[in-house]
Amino acid sequence: MERIQRLPAYYHPRVYIIDDHADVRDSYVALLQSYGLHVEAFASAEDFLSSTAADSCGCVLTDFELTGCNGLELLKNMKAAGYRLPTILVSGSLDPDTTGSAVTEGAFAVLEKPYPVQSLCEAIITAIQNDSQQRTCK
Repeated sequence: MERIQRLPAYYHPRVYIIDDHADVRDSYVALLQSYGLHVEAFASAEDFLSSTAADSCGCVLTDFELTGCNGLELLKNMKAAGYRLPTILVSGSLDPDTTGSAVTEGAFAVLEKPYPVQSLCEAIITAIQNDSQQRTCK
């Protein structure tokens, strides 16, 4: 987490977690807060989109298989609304076509469950660093 501590002073990132399973959301929140990250969690893509501004900074961690708008549709909606948040898509059942579509729609990373916690943390830290380099957020 040393890389997070070296971010510019003006940059205050959040990790936006979107998962329709409360226990999974809670696990992500506990894990990421233990690393000192600021986290906001949402039960649906629709809740996230209606509660955050397009100029928010940090990154999004979302499950692919969501009730309502799925992860791929979320990527499309974020792009159409002008969000620039790097988005990490996770799923327990990915196929090459889905992964390719996610990357085409702008996914920063795609992780298939189960994945090592270190892989998730590395993807989040790298996404936040990239976001901080792309803009000035306050």
